[in-house]
Amino acid sequence: MTNFHDSWKGFLNESSLSRIHQHTQEHDTAILTAHRAAPDDSEGCITDLPAAGQEETSSRKMNQERNRELKALLLRKGYGVTRVDGSYVENFTDTDPLKRVEVSESSFFVVNLPDSPDFAADMKDLGELYCQDSILIIPQGGEGAYLYGTNDTSFPGLGNTETVGDFIAGQEAEFMSRVRGRPFTFKEVKEMETFDSLSRNAKWVVAKIAERLTRK
Repeated sequence: MTNFHDSWKGFLNESSLSRIHQHTQEHDTAILTAHRAAPDDSEGCITDLPAAGQEETSSRKMNQERNRELKALLLRKGYGVTRVDGSYVENFTDTDPLKRVEVSESSFFVVNLPDSPDFAADMKDLGELYCQDSILIIPQGGEGAYLYGTNDTSFPGLGNTETVGDFIAGQEAEFMSRVRGRPFTFKEVKEMETFDSLSRNAKWVVAKIAERLTRK
């Protein structure tokens, strides 16, 4: 079991580690996604899902569209957004190794660049909007990171918090494994984007997506 776990340890290059560490020291940060294993199942959600595709659209495409919407909302609010591509092992505890499946998932590492007092509330609202079981909030300094429940179907439960420890640069995979209760790998960290860093056309697209969603 130890060797199997070791094989799923994450890795990030030194520049990515340095950036993540710096952000967690200087600002409140969060990790969240719009990904759902069954994106068309809104049972137990606080808010109906925004239109994320037609019924015949595959789960993968729907999740891509949902993350595209979430990213637009985050950027429009002035937050820094870094896409983190990772994976976890589904059915990790199953005695049959053939049932252990690697599942890829894209999340966003969000930085409160404007130091908005509404940051945590915004993250919680977005977690509810996209029917997530929970979102991860990392207070400035990286200490006392906690899960906040954003629906009433799973641990930790709607409105409940669960402290998961300190977020330490260089130990992201191990930290996320504690959060998820199963091996998790950070595979790649993209460059951080902000609304101001976008091209004129990209700003227009982001603004239109955010405007459509905030009207709902």
